[in-house]
Amino acid sequence: MTENRQIPPALNKFFWDADFAQLKLPDHENYVLGKLMLYGDIASIKWILLTFDHGTVSRYLETKGKYALDKKSYLFWEKVLRMGDLWH
Repeated sequence: MTENRQIPPALNKFFWDADFAQLKLPDHENYVLGKLMLYGDIASIKWILLTFDHGTVSRYLETKGKYALDKKSYLFWEKVLRMGDLWH
């Protein structure tokens, strides 16, 4: 589902350590998810739910989330994943 999806310019502020113009999905999917799941706001949460399928976010959380996210963010996304009706 992430094929050729643009990252909205409004989310640029979360990628202060990267060249935003070079970020592409699905090539940088894990990086984008990690930044937004850790630092994101309501708009970024909505964008994640619209852009990535449940399985992609779940796999990220299982494989990288425990190490890349702080405890609060990890637990938040764990709860979001249990709420399957949030996904489109």
